[in-house]
Amino acid sequence: MIGGTWKMGKSVYALIWPTATGLAYYAAAVTALALTKGQDGIATVWPSSGVLVAALLLCRREAWPIQLIAAAVASLVANLGLGNSVGASLGFTLANVAESFICAWLLMRNNAERPFSARSADIAAFFLMASLSSFVSASLASLFAPNQSPVFWFSWFSTDLLGILLVTPLILTVGWSVKRGRLLPRHQTIGQIAGMFALVVAVAAFTFSQSKFPLLFLPMLTILAAVFRLGVLGAAGGVLIVAIVSSAAITMHSGPEALIDADPMTRSLFLQFYLLSLFAASLPIAVLLGARRRLVNQISENIRLLQLAETVANVGHWRLDLTTQAISWSPEVFKIHGMHDASPPAYDAAIDAYHPDDQGFVQAKLADAIDHHRGFEFRARIVRPCGQIRYVFSRGEFDGGTSDRPLGLFGVIQDITTQVAYEEKLREAAELAAQAADQAQILAETDQLTGIANRRRVTVFLEKAIADAQSSNGTLSIAVLDIDHFKAINDRYGHMAGDQVICRVATDASRQLRSDDMLGRIGGEEFVIVFPHADAYIAMMIAERVRKAVEASHSNPSVTISTGVAQWARGETSDSLLRRADDALYAAKRAGRNVLRLSA
Repeated sequence: MIGGTWKMGKSVYALIWPTATGLAYYAAAVTALALTKGQDGIATVWPSSGVLVAALLLCRREAWPIQLIAAAVASLVANLGLGNSVGASLGFTLANVAESFICAWLLMRNNAERPFSARSADIAAFFLMASLSSFVSASLASLFAPNQSPVFWFSWFSTDLLGILLVTPLILTVGWSVKRGRLLPRHQTIGQIAGMFALVVAVAAFTFSQSKFPLLFLPMLTILAAVFRLGVLGAAGGVLIVAIVSSAAITMHSGPEALIDADPMTRSLFLQFYLLSLFAASLPIAVLLGARRRLVNQISENIRLLQLAETVANVGHWRLDLTTQAISWSPEVFKIHGMHDASPPAYDAAIDAYHPDDQGFVQAKLADAIDHHRGFEFRARIVRPCGQIRYVFSRGEFDGGTSDRPLGLFGVIQDITTQVAYEEKLREAAELAAQAADQAQILAETDQLTGIANRRRVTVFLEKAIADAQSSNGTLSIAVLDIDHFKAINDRYGHMAGDQVICRVATDASRQLRSDDMLGRIGGEEFVIVFPHADAYIAMMIAERVRKAVEASHSNPSVTISTGVAQWARGETSDSLLRRADDALYAAKRAGRNVLRLSA
């Protein structure tokens, strides 16, 4: 039940606006016809067309059909009320409704439904589309008119065109204001608006209440005053007031147009031309004034936001006039320099504010930008009056100037003292991190007991040595050595003594190697030596020196080593080379230990 009641309420609400459109359309039609009638029953202004165009533009596209139906009913009733035949009433209704539909559709399709922007092209498009729809409407109406004449066609065209041009902007302006939640123009009260329109009414009434003097210029003056005060609302409302007053004057055969020695139709057409002239003069001015106000407000807001951004970012802007050498600073530049917001210093004094070691560098940068008409950027230090040193970054460009602005340099300056401090900390942290990484790399590749290379580092070194030998067609050999009877040493003297023996063998072996050779411990009491650029003969000689050095050591317990040597063969892998050296090692052990054997 609640859902049904809600749907019924929604349906009733959906009919309110079409009903209002139909009533407004009918009231505007009856009022226009009651005020004045030209030849063939055509009113001077047909505001109903403007009412329907505005209603279509203010509602959703889905609501257009019911809006058009409501307006069609209102138009049919108004035409039948004038005594027109059913056929003529239907034809005139078709012409009226088609006109508003075409105008609104064209405006929506060309994104010109708000034809009061700062662009003159939008105003011209509004006038063109209103003229096109009025042309179609007049052509359709002529097909159903009892008196099909050019005069009828032109009178219909001008009357409907005036209705769209005068009424549509007024309703749209009010409608958009209501949608924005602000009915009145900025800084205006209802009393001020009413007073301005009352002045237009008074001047228009005075002008058209007499036929002695052609005072048609007076309404224009008051409309322009309304434009300056109220913008588009003043233009549309003022011209509409003049249209209503002048139309009423026609019925009383009064007004300056009565001075024209012509028939009533000609005088009516003259009045329409006069109203179009008022519209053409006032609406563009109102639009441009509105655009100017928006531009001024936007510039003011941009300046406020710029100053806020400069304060937050600690950035200021400056300009150097190259003709007078005068400098202009924003408030933030004074703050960066530690100076009060007063007159900026002269150019030389501004340079003197930089650190003595940076002054020449800054002058050279600025001189280069001036001489070559290009941009610049630099980091430097400034010294505040209190002696505090601040780091700044400045970037700018050469300003070519205009007819009202001389040549100059324009730039921004930012206090980067905190950033420089962070950069210094980051640099120190990076150095510490690099040292830690190096240390970690060393630890990762070093045997913790002996301090020589571990298996990982030896493997990487061997792979690189093989790649070098392969590419250079060179030689390479390795030696695998093992401490003889090491298990017996551990069993008799303990593991600590065993560790000392391993360290002593590593030290004795290292002393016998060449600078390019690498000794590494690959596990337990087993070592490997890589001999880059060495054949088997050289490797055997060096390995023999190592064996003798270990044997000649007078430390207790004394130990010997057995060694297997292998020379790398082209295309051989590191695993194969190590396996052959290891086989030679076991051959040395089988031969009685403390000897060398060369792999086959």
